[in-house]
Amino acid sequence: MKVAYFSMEFALLPEIPNFAGGLGVLATDMMRSCADMGIPAVGMSIIYHQSDSPDHAFDISKYFEKVKETVGITIEDRKVKVGAWKYEIKGLKGNVPVYFLTTNFPENERWDRDITKNLYPGHAYTRLAQEAVLGYAGLRMLRALGYNDIDYYHMNEGHSAFLTLERYKETDFIDSEVKKSCRFTTHTPIAAGHDHFEYSLANQILSDKLPWHTKKLGGEKNLNMTKLALNMSGKANGVSQKHMEVCKKMFPEHEFIGITNGVHHRTWVQGEMIKLFDKNLKGWKEDPYQFAKAMDLPEKEVKKAHNANKQVLIDYINKNTAYFPYPKNSLHEDDYFDKDTLTVTFSRRFVPYKRPLLLFRDLIRLREIGYKKLQIIYSGHCSPNDEFCNNIMNDLRKLEKELRGQVRLAVMPDRNLDTAAMLIAGSDVWLNNPEPPYEASGTSGMKAAMNGGINLSIADGWWIEAAEKEPESGWTFGTDESGHDEIDADELYKKLGEIIDIYYNNPTEWVHHMKKAITLGAYFNTHRCVSEYLDKMWN
Repeated sequence: MKVAYFSMEFALLPEIPNFAGGLGVLATDMMRSCADMGIPAVGMSIIYHQSDSPDHAFDISKYFEKVKETVGITIEDRKVKVGAWKYEIKGLKGNVPVYFLTTNFPENERWDRDITKNLYPGHAYTRLAQEAVLGYAGLRMLRALGYNDIDYYHMNEGHSAFLTLERYKETDFIDSEVKKSCRFTTHTPIAAGHDHFEYSLANQILSDKLPWHTKKLGGEKNLNMTKLALNMSGKANGVSQKHMEVCKKMFPEHEFIGITNGVHHRTWVQGEMIKLFDKNLKGWKEDPYQFAKAMDLPEKEVKKAHNANKQVLIDYINKNTAYFPYPKNSLHEDDYFDKDTLTVTFSRRFVPYKRPLLLFRDLIRLREIGYKKLQIIYSGHCSPNDEFCNNIMNDLRKLEKELRGQVRLAVMPDRNLDTAAMLIAGSDVWLNNPEPPYEASGTSGMKAAMNGGINLSIADGWWIEAAEKEPESGWTFGTDESGHDEIDADELYKKLGEIIDIYYNNPTEWVHHMKKAITLGAYFNTHRCVSEYLDKMWN
């Protein structure tokens, strides 16, 4: 069995501009587990060169190996040249090659070079052309590279759905033959998050590539890429058991399998926790099920390892005085974070359904609960044109000043893979409070748990399953549906009060909860996830 895994994003390194968030992280973690497990796989994506100027463009050659093969794709009446660069994901039992497509050739018109300039371009024309490159040209590139033995073509979200139409041509225009080899994963429980295009635009760009029954496949009103992927795939899955049910409601004419996401444990366990596991959980790197034995870890060693990782995070925060809204020369001793204070982290995209300011709904109550006992880190990145996100950043800056001297708050506006790993490893409590049921899965909480972080979460996505598997691994609060901010905030404060009490007054119980959290890693990892794909999707 060999699988080709198509994804618009792969989060390989912080320096490589190929990802916007969790979709790329998940894709990379999946391929890392394939490499560790010896599963024959190949990845397909796009590399985004960022700038038309050679002096400012991303230096692809620094990280990738250029392949000599090129393919073509017709955009309107223009022949567009598409090339690729190769990156090898190295694992314990083999390597997984990932190919990154580019149209940045001098032979192409400037606007065609721009197809692969930026991830998720705002203009519908460029975005549709970009998805055509990923789907049509991606499959053609596999053929040019000699990959003629692929059993399954897996689409990680609908961005690559055009590959099904290229397969349609390869199979002599037989839908059922396409479905035998195509598989689809959706991560998006919000209708607006599914890409769709006007048919007038699709016909303009791809008139010779759209089959006669495109509207039957992609929807009557517009070309919905998720519907196209679903209608041309033999199997589809949601990314948690709850999300599977949400998918069935969104697309009632389709069946969905529930395969809960995981994380690549060797990537996300950090610092001193690695040494702790090397000593006490023999073989954990090869077999993440060893996390099930975490209750046998020595209490003092767990606490010592976590505190070492926490000190790295605290030092980083204190060194970056820009995270505080005061002039550097006006910072006083109590403004700085310290290792002994309970540290709560919120590291999410600042979008409405994530409810980034729920924790601050009642400042009086937050002060009463957390006075001199709580330090909070908020991490997110806003693009200049994201008005909602930038307004949240401004609100957080104001809150830093309002809470000064009572509850510490630091705001990190520069989240990347490195800082994410630091936050995950050093946080005591990982806060997650989206409006249900809009958290399809959520993987950052899994990473925190592997490092001994305790989740404080709404019952949604993966956490429903985690709390059921191990109730003592964290705390659940709030309702199971949206529109209840007041109730959810009230329960959040109650749970936070309980957490603060245990942290300061019962350290043995606290470490007990930490070890329970670590046991979750035995299930919520991409080795298990890949195994489920092999059993339920890639067959």
